[in-house]
This record gives sequence, structure tokens and C-alpha cells, in this order.
Amino acid sequence: MGKITFKLRSSLDKDVSIYLLLRAPGSKQIEMKTNLRVNPKNWGDDDMRPKNDIVLKEKINKLDIFLSKQIKEASLEGTTVDSAWVRRKLDSHTGKVESEDPLFVLGFYRTFLSRAVSNLAKGAGIKEGTIKSYRSLYTILEAYEKAVESRIRFDKMDKNWFEDFNDWLLNEKRYKPSNVAKQISRLKTICREALSKGVPVNPMFSYFKLKKSNQKKFIIIINDSEFEMIKAYEPSEPYLINARRWLLIGLCVGQRVSDLLNLTNSDVRHFDDYCLIDVVQKKTGTPVTIPIKDPYVLDIVRNWGIHRISDQRFNEYIKIVCERSGIDSKTTGYLRNKSHRDELVTGPKWMFLSSHSLRRSFATNFFHKNVSTPTLMAITGHKTESVFYAYINQDTNRDKQAEEFLKHL
Repeated sequence: MGKITFKLRSSLDKDVSIYLLLRAPGSKQIEMKTNLRVNPKNWGDDDMRPKNDIVLKEKINKLDIFLSKQIKEASLEGTTVDSAWVRRKLDSHTGKVESEDPLFVLGFYRTFLSRAVSNLAKGAGIKEGTIKSYRSLYTILEAYEKAVESRIRFDKMDKNWFEDFNDWLLNEKRYKPSNVAKQISRLKTICREALSKGVPVNPMFSYFKLKKSNQKKFIIIINDSEFEMIKAYEPSEPYLINARRWLLIGLCVGQRVSDLLNLTNSDVRHFDDYCLIDVVQKKTGTPVTIPIKDPYVLDIVRNWGIHRISDQRFNEYIKIVCERSGIDSKTTGYLRNKSHRDELVTGPKWMFLSSHSLRRSFATNFFHKNVSTPTLMAITGHKTESVFYAYINQDTNRDKQAEEFLKHL
């Protein structure tokens, strides 16, 4: 919950402006002048309210309640609470509704997010992970408005606007081209949504195409020999024993970390020399079944000597386990620097590994063992071959497809 107080900045014997002081969770204190005024003689410094003006006191109380509710909603939606946000809310509360005009992108976007969150609570609409990604885009658009000192309008989003926004994401925010592509795609979805609601959207948004990036892609995986190195490493610390077991399971099931770390013994069906793990993927709702036959990992799953761990801790412990397992070959890839930018660096492989490396390793390793692409896609949950091949950084194997077709001729 945010902290809201009111104060005066003048002691003159006349009506002066009442100032708002607001501090949202995780934000700096914001001070802003309201449209309310009072004579300092009639101001109570103890309760920060007028002494003898019931009407004015009620207005302040209503503003306090309104802003508290808005801060709570902003926290749930992942919205940044800054001076611009406070000004919009004050304008909205006092009847200046321009900031909620659907012609303005963020005005429409707030309604879109609020509806999405409401539908999620009712068990309908887009999924929680998707809402999280749209909240992220909202924050990005807020930052862009601040950078260009202008509000974004649907009717002004022509080809030049998209090119400027694209360049800002690449050069100022230093986002990877793949991330830029995702943000542009989400923004286009918002444009289509606004268009469906009768908002006059510039039609050029649908024609904007991202230039193909020539940035080299680095796919870093744990190969079969490194898998054996992890199996051979025997940590003594309980937290690393647990993380290592999850790591080995992850390399065998190829699921997102949100699905991997939510597995329980009840998801496992046991047979003589293998087991089947049933998962309903959280992101897509796709049911998948994965077999495990490796004797070492099978023993872990049969005994289920593992306990829950957070995504963040798992990512931290993976690096320790892999470093101590000797996975330190010289590797080049992207790492976040102190400025939270992706920086191309060279170092031991363990530095670059994360929970997502397990899923990518599974897909890549079994692809090179000639497991059919449809079979792998059925386990990983990828919907198209083009996306799957891009995921493992492989060109479409047209010769292999032709050979498969020849079997039916």
C-alpha cells in the first residue's frame, strides 16, 4: 500500500495550494500541487486536514481513497507510479478525462489491462504470463512517452513513428532484436484491439515490418558429455544436492521452468524400466507426456528426493553446480551487465547457463539424435516447425524432409 499525505508549503494569511505527497511501494516520493486550497490558519498539522471546513476535508479524504485504490491497481498491473502517472490520476479525479481518452494509447491500454486482469480472475481471457508481458510493454511505452515528451496517439502511429520507436528500443534501451520484435508484435495486437473497438487507428501500423537482424545468435546448451559430468558431481550441501537433481530432471523433460519446478510425484507414472511424466503446460495449456529412461535420473524420480525451489534460486544454484561439475569451456554469449544491458562477453560456459538452458538443451540434443521434429515438438509444445528450428538455431532440414517423403512413394 502506498503512503499518501498532504501538506502546505506556505504560511501566508491567504488561501494557498494544498500539496500531495505520495510514495508508492518501490518508488521515490512524489510531491505535486493539487487544485485544492486552504488558509494555513485553518490547517491542522497533526492530521493534515482542514480544521473547520467539512466540505474541503471530505474532498481530501475522497482524493486519498481514490489514489490509494489507484496505487493498489497499478501495483497489481505492474504499472510504474511516477509524476506523470500521478498527474493523470489527479486530472482524472478532478474531471479532466482527456488522459483516459481511448485515442491515446496508454489511456486505452489501461482499460485493456484492467479488463484482462478481471477476465483472468474469472478464469477466462488471456493467461497470466501473457498479461505479465503486456504489463511490461505498458511500462516501456510510458518510458518512451517520457523520452520523447509527447503522448502516443493511435492516429499518429504511422511508419515513421514505428521506425522511431524501433530505433529507441534498439539503441536507447539496448534490447535484443528478438525482444524488440516481441514488443512490436504486442503493440500491434493493442492496435488491432483498439481498431475493433472503433478507435481511429492509423492503418500503417499493420504494414510496418522489422528489418531482418544480422546479429549473431548464440545458443548455449549442456551437451551429453556435460550431462554425464553433472551426474558424476556429488555435492555435499543439501541445497546443491536438490538443485542438481532438478537440473538433471530438467535436461530430461524439456519443459519451461514454470512447469518443471511445479512437478510432483503425482505427475509421474512408473513402469519397470522407465516412467512417464504428465504435464499440462502453464503457458499454453497443452498436455504433454515425457518418458524418462536414464537410470540415474529415473532413480531420482522414483524416490522423489527433491523439494520445491524458487526460479531465482534455481538459476543461481545451476551456475554453482555446473561450475563445480567442470562445465567451464570457453564460451561467447550475452550476459546482463551492471546497467542491465545485454553485453557480448566471453567466459566459462557455466556463467551463461540458466533454467531455460535445460529446455533448449533437451530440444537440441535429441534433435541431433534424429528424434523426429514432430515428436520433439509434441513434448516441448512448439506449435510450428519454423519456430522450433529457430529455437535450436537450425535451418529447416529440407533434405531430411524429402527423405521422409520418399518413404511414402
